[in-house]
Amino acid sequence: MNWISRIRGWFNQKGSDRLSYWKLGGVAAVVLGLIAFALFRRSYDTVEPRRGPIVEAVYGLGTVTPRRTFTAKLGVAGRIESISARPGDTVEKGNPLIRTDSIQFRAPFAGTVTNLFFEENEIVMPGSPIITIKTMHDHHIELLMDQESVLRIRPGLKAELSFETLRNRKIQGVVSRVYSSGGEFVVEVESDEMPEEVLPDMTADVAIEVARRENALLIPQRAVQRGQVQILRHGLRKRIPVKIGAADAEWVEILDDSLQPDDRIIVPAR
Repeated sequence: MNWISRIRGWFNQKGSDRLSYWKLGGVAAVVLGLIAFALFRRSYDTVEPRRGPIVEAVYGLGTVTPRRTFTAKLGVAGRIESISARPGDTVEKGNPLIRTDSIQFRAPFAGTVTNLFFEENEIVMPGSPIITIKTMHDHHIELLMDQESVLRIRPGLKAELSFETLRNRKIQGVVSRVYSSGGEFVVEVESDEMPEEVLPDMTADVAIEVARRENALLIPQRAVQRGQVQILRHGLRKRIPVKIGAADAEWVEILDDSLQPDDRIIVPAR
């Protein structure tokens, strides 16, 4: 057969030629081995567990909500006779806002007119909004949270606010109220540090601190997969279950004694 003839021919070559083939094959094997070793080495990193502080937070998008809002409406159809305040106007308590053929509306508190829905001589149907005023600088942050998150939130927890236009400024606040409304879970955050330029209906990223540990046993978040971590223990690679506590974006707290002082935590390479 043809392949048998090729093998016989190779063995009939001079010794030096066969030796060169062996050397070339050995070099190739070493190179492939080094490449495989390098790839294996780069597939993960190892770190030691460490002790330190950790803060766990839940996050949400909040809306600046005025503490007081008033919208004038009629109980019966009527006609607008005169308008005393327009959007952007600041009014004091008791200032005239709008007069219809049946009633004079006045500001129930000091604020700013934000909406005017009708003009003079127009007919207003019952229940239709006519004019709205809001407090501009007396407000709080209101968030809608999911059920899992809201179960961990209670009044008194610290919060940190961040506005898109004020990214370099972190504003500290505190949770003031937690309640349900119309099937939604509402969290209110108060702050004494709110800048003057913040206005109603602006949005803010809110982080609410739900857990803090000062001397926690920590490992990288990326090392945990389905409640288990891989470790190097006495030179051997193994997978062990761990009990997780507080967690932030990078680290998680280990609550049990599953880790030993000399363990190295295997972390997938980025």
